[in-house]
Amino acid sequence: MEKKGFGSRLLRKYRLTIHNENKLKNVLGFYISPLWVIMSLFISFMLVAGVLYLVIIFTPVGRMLPGYMDEGVKDKIVSNNLRVDSLMHEIEKQDIYLANIRSIMSGDITLDSLKNSLMPVSQDSIDIETTELESRFVKSWEERERYNLTSQAASVAALQELNLFRPTKGEIIKSFDPSNEHYGVDIAEIAGENIVSIHDGIVVFSDYTANDGYTIVLQHRENLISIYRNCYRLLKQVGDKVYGGEVIGTLSNGSGEENEKEKNFLHLELWHRSKPLDPNIYIPF
Repeated sequence: MEKKGFGSRLLRKYRLTIHNENKLKNVLGFYISPLWVIMSLFISFMLVAGVLYLVIIFTPVGRMLPGYMDEGVKDKIVSNNLRVDSLMHEIEKQDIYLANIRSIMSGDITLDSLKNSLMPVSQDSIDIETTELESRFVKSWEERERYNLTSQAASVAALQELNLFRPTKGEIIKSFDPSNEHYGVDIAEIAGENIVSIHDGIVVFSDYTANDGYTIVLQHRENLISIYRNCYRLLKQVGDKVYGGEVIGTLSNGSGEENEKEKNFLHLELWHRSKPLDPNIYIPF
């Protein structure tokens, strides 16, 4: 008996019949071959793979799959996680602070017993011991930068070309005096006067502080930072972009009434590369 080849077996047709057992008759019947079954499965697989590919490429579903996530989506997820973590930390601090206030007002505890709490503290009260390695690094960096006259001259010239705005119209009542830890100038209050940004920048801090009241900090070009302390009200939040001369806060409630408990002046500081600058040199008061 002659043996048939593999190709002949693939092309050999078989009859597939659907039989109704109750009526004892064939309902449907047709001929198929192994090759037809293989081609049908291959075409079905290709159709499913094509549909999945289109879904991954052209729909948001693909961004949720590992390996297909957009870099922008990754950055947003990381940023949102950091914000949530910061918000949870701030809420925890506020809860502890309010709980301490309620306990003090109810007489359960005294103010002197509040230690190691998360109450707002001044940055000046934080004492961090410097290691020997850090001290050597700072000393070597200062020695290296001391003779770098080109970079320092260029930075000073760049600051003088910024054309900084006057933050408020009041007169200077206390000058820059770093020897007495007064790293800025105090500008007298004018009732109803606004506080404007000295130059284009980004708000990096905007909140109430225990020592200086409402404070706002702006980051400008050329590594320049401006700090506005003792504000009455802040009109910008962290992350806001401001322009030179744009109102960022108010210095009083505008009523003209003086309050002895309030500091009736604006304290302005300028910092460049971790060093305080005299605002009176760069701003025309």
